[in-house]
Amino acid sequence: MSELLGDRKITVRMGVYSDDGEELDMERRFDRARLAERKLRNSYETRFNFYNAELHSKELHAERLINDMEQALAEKQFRVYYQPKYNIQGTKPVLTSAEALVRWFHPEFGMVSPGEFIPVFEKNGLIQQLDRYVWNEAAAKIAEWHRTFGFYLPVSVNVSRVDVFNPQLGDILCEIADRNGLSAENLLLEITESAYTDNSRQIIDTVSALRSRGFRIEMDDFGCGYSSLNMLTSLPIDALKLDMNFIRNICTDKKAYKLVAIMMDIAKLLEVPVIAEGVEIREQMDLLKDLGCDIIQGYYFSKPLPAEDFDKLLTAEREAKEHAYN
Repeated sequence: MSELLGDRKITVRMGVYSDDGEELDMERRFDRARLAERKLRNSYETRFNFYNAELHSKELHAERLINDMEQALAEKQFRVYYQPKYNIQGTKPVLTSAEALVRWFHPEFGMVSPGEFIPVFEKNGLIQQLDRYVWNEAAAKIAEWHRTFGFYLPVSVNVSRVDVFNPQLGDILCEIADRNGLSAENLLLEITESAYTDNSRQIIDTVSALRSRGFRIEMDDFGCGYSSLNMLTSLPIDALKLDMNFIRNICTDKKAYKLVAIMMDIAKLLEVPVIAEGVEIREQMDLLKDLGCDIIQGYYFSKPLPAEDFDKLLTAEREAKEHAYN
């Protein structure tokens, strides 16, 4: 429902919780009505929604995930997977880095999708604990690879919007790097494009401070439409990472191809390399290479791998190089 108020149009969304006999305090009742209301966002077909069994089930599941998180961290139920990234601008693709991706192996639910637990943790701030867990695991793995293979392979780790507003962020990341004998450039920091719109001045200041300490910043999900072209010129970043949705149809959709080409031109203007994720077939890689894309990741080369399988990949890479040299 809406009404005209002067020259402003006010739109009202309503979430309704109907008393079903549960002995809930008023705050919980309002929470459930608010949950029903949130389901209306971006909906133009209706202006009201009832709290129902489906929403109740999702709420209970989210609460269970929240309650189980601390034990999951202590028992290392969260496992970090690594997806390799390859530089494709030479005559032969070269392994250049990896991305750390977290998976939750719950003792009751089995593998819980990141799409389930990450949004829940982002809403209540628990994502900071999970991010720090992943940072520590990734840093320890980089150090282990150095001891085993004799080189440092940088790993991209996610920095959530909540992390960015932590004034101790730089100190936390430096302490993790120092404890594992790493330099700042070994941890590549991924910050989503949408984060830059929350408080652009704060984000720019934080990112600038991180870069001054040697960290490199990758803007993740670039092209999702959050940042203006004007804002891009002032963002302190070291790489643009194209959202996989733009890559999916570049071989069959001329508009998708042209859009990726435009984003490549933007990257050239900013003088930063481009990373494309979600590359699944050779034709996609060839087109991206022709457009000037620097680095790709995706199932064409490898799915995300548990640490022990990534070790085998590095072993195979080293043996291939030794064979080529001999």
